[in-house]
Amino acid sequence: MSGFSEESLHRIFQSSFAGRKGILGPGSDCAQLTPPKGRRLLQTVDQVVGGVHLDVHATPTAYARKLLRRTLSDLAAVGATPWTVSWTLALPTDWTASQIRTLAKAFLKEADAFQVPVIGGDCSQSSQVVLTCTAMGLDNGPVPGRAGAKPGDVILVTGKLGASFTTGSHLLPEPRLREGKRLVQNFKPHAMMDLSDGLAKDLPRILRASAVGAEIELTALPLDRSLSQNQAGWESAVGEGEDYELLVILNPSQSKRAMEDRTLRKVGIHAIGFVTEGSKLRWLENGRGKRLKAKGWEHHWS
Repeated sequence: MSGFSEESLHRIFQSSFAGRKGILGPGSDCAQLTPPKGRRLLQTVDQVVGGVHLDVHATPTAYARKLLRRTLSDLAAVGATPWTVSWTLALPTDWTASQIRTLAKAFLKEADAFQVPVIGGDCSQSSQVVLTCTAMGLDNGPVPGRAGAKPGDVILVTGKLGASFTTGSHLLPEPRLREGKRLVQNFKPHAMMDLSDGLAKDLPRILRASAVGAEIELTALPLDRSLSQNQAGWESAVGEGEDYELLVILNPSQSKRAMEDRTLRKVGIHAIGFVTEGSKLRWLENGRGKRLKAKGWEHHWS
């Protein structure tokens, strides 16, 4: 990283920071935060690693945009409004000063688009690109976790599922912040999360936390338009991951109301199954049991 110092990076952030009430950002060892009275702070952290989440030769802008957006998607999953973000970057020594400036400015531009200030961070050198982002949000009502699903509840998803890699949508995920806030404020989800590892991996996380089972009707899945309602399409929709749509558990009356909501219908809100007693997840094709190979994404260590 010759020609570009840590202080150079700090100056970029200090010069771009626009303070808000209760927030003092870059320039000290710690940012100073005073949340609005009566609001709860919600925090999440996520990362992007070269060769894992993005091709090692991806552009600095692609790295920055995916990092921020996938982190904000976690706030969407609890219906929160983004309040601040901070980040760290560890970059190989062959990154040029121009690449680093592009990365920093792209991250700032993306944060500005989501109206969230960048309050600080840190940088270092590494054998590969390793970026992390910590986001803090403000609650907009009762915070849905993963443990509240009940037998008889309806399982819904927003948007479209599948083909995230073949279409390239995994590079520019759209955090469903408006929809998450709308759901929390108006429909009281029993459980909610974002789909970052695929329905086949993420739905069981809710089922285990809630000690329940589920039945999913495959023909009800809202597939990306490049997919067909067949085995290959369903495998992609439940297993490919990185859709960053919301997986929502509502009681039947709230589900009916949510599916008629104008804001939610703009991106699509779809009932795909029901919560059941027991602990089994069953895939159905027109009401009959169906086997799928897809397991969703999971990191593995030897």
